[in-house]
Amino acid sequence: MKKCCILFLMSFLIVSNSFGTNHKQLGKKDNQFYFKINGTINADTGTVHLIFYSDYRPNKARELVAQVEHNKFSISGYIPEPQAVFIALDDRYRSDEFIIEKGIQTISINTDSARKVPMVLNNTMINEYPRYFTFFKQLDMKRSLYFQKLDSLYKIYNYPLPAAINLNIKKEDDNLYAESNQLLLLYTEKNPSSIIAFWQLIRKMGWGYEPLFDSIYNSFSSELKNGYAGRILNKKLESGKQLSVGKQFPPFQCVNRGNEKFSSTIFLKSKFTLVDFWYSGCAPCRGQFDRLKDLYKQFSNKGFEIVGISVDRDTDKKKWEDIIINDKLIWQQYWDMNGKNTKSLSINAFPTNFLIDSTGKIVAKNISLEALDEFLNKSLK
Repeated sequence: MKKCCILFLMSFLIVSNSFGTNHKQLGKKDNQFYFKINGTINADTGTVHLIFYSDYRPNKARELVAQVEHNKFSISGYIPEPQAVFIALDDRYRSDEFIIEKGIQTISINTDSARKVPMVLNNTMINEYPRYFTFFKQLDMKRSLYFQKLDSLYKIYNYPLPAAINLNIKKEDDNLYAESNQLLLLYTEKNPSSIIAFWQLIRKMGWGYEPLFDSIYNSFSSELKNGYAGRILNKKLESGKQLSVGKQFPPFQCVNRGNEKFSSTIFLKSKFTLVDFWYSGCAPCRGQFDRLKDLYKQFSNKGFEIVGISVDRDTDKKKWEDIIINDKLIWQQYWDMNGKNTKSLSINAFPTNFLIDSTGKIVAKNISLEALDEFLNKSLK
């Protein structure tokens, strides 16, 4: 154990020395700092992909690539500040998120440990990550037990799960997510300069805005909030809060197959309307259509409506239209070409839905179809 600690310390000193003396020599470009990752991997060949949150980079580039040679690779480029990234080896391996910094750092990848944080030697990953990991360790254990339970249920019932069980599973999942948000706020209040927590909030925003995110963001240091990514995140939070429960569904630009524009007056015609954001290549989106058809058949004559909004690319318009016909989607369908307006509202995960009342107010967000069934049975008698 002591020998491992000594070796780790020696590696840290080497990397720290490299980092401290080289980043000045390697310089800046357009207010960005040079970084370099020297990596080792248990693979002889392949292409390594360093994957960024592209919206939070000045050039919007999603990834950098490098070739593996003799179990080694090197990736370099420019970043405006420390960045959260993932790393992948073709379609054989993908890591969990970690932080890269300006200067030289090293990474060691074991492709048998997919979806885990690889060993990265830089200041943030050495000094903060162990503390961050320990803080969230109990929650991670709860998540692990949750997924074990889910796997067991799938083996018993096969997919899909019975409605009552799925409803309970969704509630458990929601509770774990809410707990993780509360813990992130608590951690940030104690560690306002945490780069890891900052990028964790960005990751969460990828699944959609939550009101607590404002409090988490406001807990960060001025340096993080005023950085490049901090300013982008602030804009996304402002956009996302337009779709909070209790707010009016905002004006939205999209058209139906007859090129008629979407209008919020559509909500006046029904007691409740489910707005479902989807796209043709999204398997979970299409997987819910049979259940939506059942709900539509059961409640459409009692004051329930569904409006589908696709974010398909312009090149996939025919796929969108074919699915509407082949899957017999009889409710109204609109198209936000390339998802431009959808993205402006910080909707990035699909399917995403909003339950709207007759006044246009949002009464629920990402409601499960089991919970929707329960809600409609109580509300539309």
